[in-house]
Amino acid sequence: MPIEARGETTIARPIADVFDYLADARNEPTWLPGARSVEKTSKGPVGLGTTFVGQYARAGQVDLELIEFQRPTRLTFRARSRIVDFDDAVELTEHDAVTHLDARMSAEPRGAMHLVAPVMARTMRRQFADNWAHLRSALES
Repeated sequence: MPIEARGETTIARPIADVFDYLADARNEPTWLPGARSVEKTSKGPVGLGTTFVGQYARAGQVDLELIEFQRPTRLTFRARSRIVDFDDAVELTEHDAVTHLDARMSAEPRGAMHLVAPVMARTMRRQFADNWAHLRSALES
């Protein structure tokens, strides 16, 4: 049973700034609660197909890949961990140098985590919705 979540925020920064900051997952420890460290594992600039590996408080090691990269309006991360696989899709729009972010997550618990999926879903939905306020704070500070 997939877990779906949505989140949104408005950030007082130009769209390209928001996109570039978000697309480089190495920035996650500065804004995403629970992100301990993230390293880029592929060569070249951040773009379609770029891979990262991160350490997260609840999920442990997570392998990330940018599977959609349409600068500066759309990006999607595919993430794989021992407890859950998920896609985070972000769409950005801009008006008067203010960026609106609309995000969707689709997650699939792995292994025994299927047994606690209903509880996991509530927590993941709340955290996903809250994450974007943290991003806004980091980018507006």
